[in-house]
Amino acid sequence: MGKTKHQVRTEETKARILDAAEAVFSDQGFEKTQLEEVAARAGYTRGAIYAHYASKEDLFLALVEQRVLTKFNRLRQVIEAEPLVNKRPGIFREWIAAQADDHTWGTLMLEFKLYALRRPESREKLLHLYDLMTKASGKDFIESLFGADLDKATRAAAERRLVILGALLSAVNLESLFRPKLMSRQHVQPVLDELFEALIHA
Repeated sequence: MGKTKHQVRTEETKARILDAAEAVFSDQGFEKTQLEEVAARAGYTRGAIYAHYASKEDLFLALVEQRVLTKFNRLRQVIEAEPLVNKRPGIFREWIAAQADDHTWGTLMLEFKLYALRRPESREKLLHLYDLMTKASGKDFIESLFGADLDKATRAAAERRLVILGALLSAVNLESLFRPKLMSRQHVQPVLDELFEALIHA
């Protein structure tokens, strides 16, 4: 069954709002972004945004879900298509290396985490997005990456290592903005490779 004209218009409106939101959030950061500016950039009124998103926070989370979750799902498809489990961490390693260069999203996510830290409801929404990322294909990402025959303790240890790796990437992203000469990609990548080997192949 095809989509109605109303559904098509709604999708087009949301797409324009999300495109505008990405541009403004990237330029202004989460805290400074005003919905009026997002609306103006999208060519709508602020009311048009509230027709689809309850708040700036909901708009940001919708953007994260569309942009970040979509990118992560593409990674999952490549990993799960690899029949040899021992080759899957290498695919993940290449993806991680690419994320180290994405300062805009790295900084935005770090800023929102700090915002959500003292707001339990916001923190729960962000954790829900993490759950969507790790289980989007119906499989647990840990199992997709390392195989399904992990015992409970090994699986928990692997999950901790992935979380620590993500935290290290956030720290590297932040420090590279303060010390670009010291923390250039050329100098940082070998260290990230060593950390990846220590955490993921340990």
